[in-house]
Amino acid sequence: MDTLRLFWAVTFPEEIRDKIAGVQAAFRKLPLNVKWVETENLHLTIRFIGATDKALVEPLLSTTKGRLAEINAFPLFLRRVGVFPSLKAPRVLWVGVEETASLLHLYRLVEEAVRSFGFPPDAKRFSPHVTLGRFRTGANGALLRQAMGEMGDVELGKFEVGGIELIASELKLSGPVYSPVGRIDFGCASG
Repeated sequence: MDTLRLFWAVTFPEEIRDKIAGVQAAFRKLPLNVKWVETENLHLTIRFIGATDKALVEPLLSTTKGRLAEINAFPLFLRRVGVFPSLKAPRVLWVGVEETASLLHLYRLVEEAVRSFGFPPDAKRFSPHVTLGRFRTGANGALLRQAMGEMGDVELGKFEVGGIELIASELKLSGPVYSPVGRIDFGCASG
């Protein structure tokens, strides 16, 4: 079986991606042992699917498009910087995405579409965020707490989500390479 490693994501307009990269750049200056996400790879994962038979790509796009027919463009707000799971044992540095009713509705519809193909339920609770980097080893707790105090309460603004992309991720030693496989555009922009 020929497979692709897939996920559904919201990608960002250049202006927003540059703002996220600016926050990332401020943290890059610190002596943290982090594998940084490349600027062109910054995104909001809606649903990670994983290894998927290539023959399912078109049906998955079609089914998801049908489920999302009622969705109109909606605003998303990016704010705060944080870590998962905690400052004491950080593994992921992220920018937060406000959990709006529209975003949760989108997630539920995409989840239903993915599960209709026999994929198991999403194992993790949906926690909207943009990964800036992954800690390779434990961070200097005092330094990280200070940085979060100084830079953690950032407002990056809002943007209009006009659709989602199905993205293939090829894992390489240098880092993942993302390739768009398909896109679903939403209805008219919100007011």
